[in-house]
Amino acid sequence: MNNDYRYQLETPRVTGRRQQKTTCPHCGKKKCFVRYVDTHNGNQYVADEVGKCDHQHSCGYHYKPSDYYRDNQWVTKPASNDHCTPIPLPPFRPLSMDYVTRSHSPQSTFWQWLSNDVARRLSIPPERLRQVFDDYQLGATHQSDVIFWQIDHLGQVHGGHIMQYHADGHRGGYQSWTHVKLIRDGVLPQDWQLNQCLFGQHLLTRRPDDHVCIVESEKTALIMTACRPEYLWLATAGSGGLSAERLHCLQGRRVILFPDSGCYDKWSRHMQATTAIHYTISPRLECYAPNTDLADLILGEAKPP
Repeated sequence: MNNDYRYQLETPRVTGRRQQKTTCPHCGKKKCFVRYVDTHNGNQYVADEVGKCDHQHSCGYHYKPSDYYRDNQWVTKPASNDHCTPIPLPPFRPLSMDYVTRSHSPQSTFWQWLSNDVARRLSIPPERLRQVFDDYQLGATHQSDVIFWQIDHLGQVHGGHIMQYHADGHRGGYQSWTHVKLIRDGVLPQDWQLNQCLFGQHLLTRRPDDHVCIVESEKTALIMTACRPEYLWLATAGSGGLSAERLHCLQGRRVILFPDSGCYDKWSRHMQATTAIHYTISPRLECYAPNTDLADLILGEAKPP
């Protein structure tokens, strides 16, 4: 067994035990997520969300231990007297804004549902929806999947989250990232890595005095923006997307977090070590079924546990 690298993906060869695949924290599919183990500390798992999804093209989630300890600086890294070779982090390389501009289109199935069905049900004015569409730079693929672009407060494009939605506003089985195809086509180098930021982060500089509200899904952030435009709504793009690294841009801001039901304790732990952020965490959704979010509540689809 090669122990040059302290943290390795769990396999029988590495641990001498049966591999335990779990549910991917990003795509939600079961028995497809392989976690990293600490080979210098009894092959313990680093954290439940630290690992790699088997669905490389449809999901692409890969959260390395080095990224985890960088994002969660309050976590004490286990001590080890053994020698291990550090894994260097590649530099952040933003995507061209041309990709965002060229994809900016209302022709996704998701946006058609939001601008028609949701707008009618919630009596949202067309001009407000158009502002939401332009502010968040929504894109569409040739297959009518929506692209949620992640652009930071400096205007740098971190990536595009591609998601399939059905005509009723529910998610389809497909999701990916724009860089997956760009790497496959040779446009980006093979070692290019996704470095996520908050969805909607680029709007912070335009609205320096507004309260910031953070939710998990991009869909929820957009619906809430249309319904409660007095707040600036950002999304983590997954329950594991809340980290000190990504929240650094919110220093000095007033922040309200709305975790999906079942994630209140997890988000509370993540926020304990933050500094210079005036925040509150709402437990409002905890009385509903797991994974209920504000969009479900607004649309009357929230269910009891």
